[in-house]
Amino acid sequence: MEINITNWLTQIKKGYLDLCILALIESDGRAYGFQIISELEELKLTIKEGTLYPLLSRMTKDGFLTSAWETEGVKGHPRKFYSLTELGRSSLNEMKLEYKNMYKSFEKIKKRGGSNE
Repeated sequence: MEINITNWLTQIKKGYLDLCILALIESDGRAYGFQIISELEELKLTIKEGTLYPLLSRMTKDGFLTSAWETEGVKGHPRKFYSLTELGRSSLNEMKLEYKNMYKSFEKIKKRGGSNE
């Protein structure tokens, strides 16, 4: 039985995107959708609006983010800014720790196998 690489990539990217989005918002203090898309694009993590906004909506509903519309001092259209809640901050810290642990485990496995990647 072969691994469906497309399905595997979809599954791994879901959790990774959550981690990256929360980390970006944390580092910026707050962020709006297009800003997140642009920053992820700079990091070679392409995400479409149709993917990002449902994620932001779910994270807000789950209590990880708060959102607020801002019109003053914003050029052009009003922007919806997202910020981490305390739950979002503590969840992000747990996610970062788990990601770090998974990465370390993978590196140990690679070394055991003699992989040069």
